[in-house]
Amino acid sequence: MENYQRILVAVDGSDQADRAFQKALELAGKYGAALGIASVVDLRSFSPNISYDGSLEERAKEKARSRVAGYRDRAESAGIKEIVTYVESGNPKTILAKEIPEEFDADLIVAGATGLNKVEKIVLGSISTYILAHSGVDTLIAR
Repeated sequence: MENYQRILVAVDGSDQADRAFQKALELAGKYGAALGIASVVDLRSFSPNISYDGSLEERAKEKARSRVAGYRDRAESAGIKEIVTYVESGNPKTILAKEIPEEFDADLIVAGATGLNKVEKIVLGSISTYILAHSGVDTLIAR
């Protein structure tokens, strides 16, 4: 196995994401790697027929920020020295496969096998499958 130095983990509040975080935490500790923790608010989940002033998105982002802060605390408690957090909104597939890994300069992405939205997986395909197919770096799917 490669000696990873910059590990990015995708989290969404699901049990699978928690397992992915735990695996990323173990690897970051083992290699002394920097840990990036990313959560993306999927704007596609907001119906275009709903007229809103952005408050739904902001509430979702605040929940994501809180979640990511909890993961950051866990990483700090585990002794991870460099932790970078990301809370973005948009299409999680492209943001997690391309944008954040490039910004973080990740050499490994860790994601859960499935996330919170099982209907989206059936209709659009899973985010983890997309990351696996489109990311330019090694990807570990935690089950």
